[in-house]
Amino acid sequence: MNDRELSQWIQIKFGIVPQELSKYRRAITTRQYEVLEFFGDSILGFLVSEYLIKHYSVDQPGWFTQVRSQLVEDKNLALIAQQINLSSIVIIPSTSIRQQITDRVLADILEALIGAIYLDQGLDKCREIVSKLLDFNKIRNPYTTNNYNHVETSSLNIENPISTLQELLAKYGISPPDYFDIEQKGQAHTPIFTIRASCNFRGKYLKADGIGRSKKEAKKDASEKLLLLVLKCQ
Repeated sequence: MNDRELSQWIQIKFGIVPQELSKYRRAITTRQYEVLEFFGDSILGFLVSEYLIKHYSVDQPGWFTQVRSQLVEDKNLALIAQQINLSSIVIIPSTSIRQQITDRVLADILEALIGAIYLDQGLDKCREIVSKLLDFNKIRNPYTTNNYNHVETSSLNIENPISTLQELLAKYGISPPDYFDIEQKGQAHTPIFTIRASCNFRGKYLKADGIGRSKKEAKKDASEKLLLLVLKCQ
């Protein structure tokens, strides 16, 4: 990948114009990204912690640790890397082979890119990009106490959003949601599925797209997002 192609990829994926392209090239080159990955890991942990502290008044230190761990774990970072097709721009020296680009390596390279973005664009822009990549808006406050038209949140099993959504709709005499396969991306051995969940609720057509490494995982993600939309409309 030449400099022009790399610059275009960065602009498309992150909405920024790189000032020092060499930092990004180092971040995506195997066996050269380690230092930036170390730095990016620290920046990522800081930005996640900062967001949680600023936006959630929760008197449970363990909750912060759990949420942060889920957001920065390799599995989640690798999924994000697949979504932005990071593997397509990884530079592999002649001493390595593409089969060595595992999910763990992709997660590390994504952290290296975050480090490069911070050094090239500054903290504010890096914060903005990390917020979008990790989708901070999906984080739920465990202290939500709203009574959704007499449906107590304590009775909602978010761990099983598919059945929870169906049961909630049934309380209003509404049929289960519809699910549609939208697309499949990624390589054959590491596919990324997108499934759409939709329903009609109180005169509104609601829909949500879920993603995952399997159709089951994507359906669960779509159900959870649609469940939150239904709750907001009550």
